[in-house]
Amino acid sequence: GGEGVFLGEAAARHPSLQLHLFDLPAVAARGKAALAAKGFGDRLTVTGGDFFRDPLPTGADLISLVRVLHDHDDAPVRALLRKAHAALAPGGTLLVIEPMAGVAGAEMVGEAYFALYLLAMGSGRARTPDELAAMLREAGFREVSARPVRSPIRTGVLVARK
Repeated sequence: GGEGVFLGEAAARHPSLQLHLFDLPAVAARGKAALAAKGFGDRLTVTGGDFFRDPLPTGADLISLVRVLHDHDDAPVRALLRKAHAALAPGGTLLVIEPMAGVAGAEMVGEAYFALYLLAMGSGRARTPDELAAMLREAGFREVSARPVRSPIRTGVLVARK
């Protein structure tokens, strides 16, 4: 979702990739314009909606949630993960790219940053990779694994299979 930055990077690296952006209608419109300006309009479907109220588009082989889960409390995150599981094609993959708690060597910095950020947001929390993996398994995912990243203080990556 968002303005399509992650989707645009994936599209540039994989020319046969079919793209589907889902976000709030106004945000989705900005993403559509940005991706079309990069020449990806012929491979792009855009759906405006609210992932708390609306069904997610179905049939994708891969769904990415980039910096989404930490902004929300546990119950809405669990509901979103169940929706993502239901929307994926059989054998599909969920990619979670998220700031995570408990980063070795950076716990104090991460805790201080997220305490202020989430106070301003009014909801959510940074979760450890183990907490997120447990939530993914509760939602029906299997083969949940963490992937190495260059800057773990900013984001971590979990991959989960349906």
